[in-house]
Amino acid sequence: MEFLGSLLTFLIDIVGSFGYFGILLIVGLEYACFPLPSEVVLTFFGLSASQGEFSLIGVIIFSIIGGLLGSLICYAIGYYGGVPLQEWLGRKFPSSQKSMLALNKWFKKYGKPAVLLARIVPLTRTYVSLLAGAEKFSLKYFILYSSLGISIWNIFLVSLGYFIGDNLPLINSIMEKYTFVTLAILIIAVIIFIYLKFFKKEKNTSK
Repeated sequence: MEFLGSLLTFLIDIVGSFGYFGILLIVGLEYACFPLPSEVVLTFFGLSASQGEFSLIGVIIFSIIGGLLGSLICYAIGYYGGVPLQEWLGRKFPSSQKSMLALNKWFKKYGKPAVLLARIVPLTRTYVSLLAGAEKFSLKYFILYSSLGISIWNIFLVSLGYFIGDNLPLINSIMEKYTFVTLAILIIAVIIFIYLKFFKKEKNTSK
């Protein structure tokens, strides 16, 4: 929660100082593999638009431009870094190996359109530009499919933030009304998880 609070403060400061270009800068950094969660960043910008600070169309356009510019930076790094860069990423970030393997499979199976697919899947979004550059994908097709994927992802999250901001009173009333139901569902989900994780495992071990 402390990280989230610091991130929101950072976003407010940047956007307050630079407006739409602040949106372009922050989204560009996120797509250039800086550790900024797009789910939070883009939803926040949509929320800001719902409060009249920006226009919804303006946020969407500048976020897409920023995303494409950030992706091109990563593409260039991957293009000139090549295989050694992939190997370094695997050593430095072991958790990235699963995503990189998935991307390699998609590239072999679907070819260039795999860039579009990877753009809308959270676990592969981070590395698709680097890998596309390392694989020497055509820049023309990289821009085409990246633009489509970035547009889908950004429009969805920005619109989600806009909807939340535009319906805050309704959402608050629903949450207050159904707090007990929500709590009951969470408790049941935790019980089921514990059973599946531990008791079922012990049962299989005993066999």
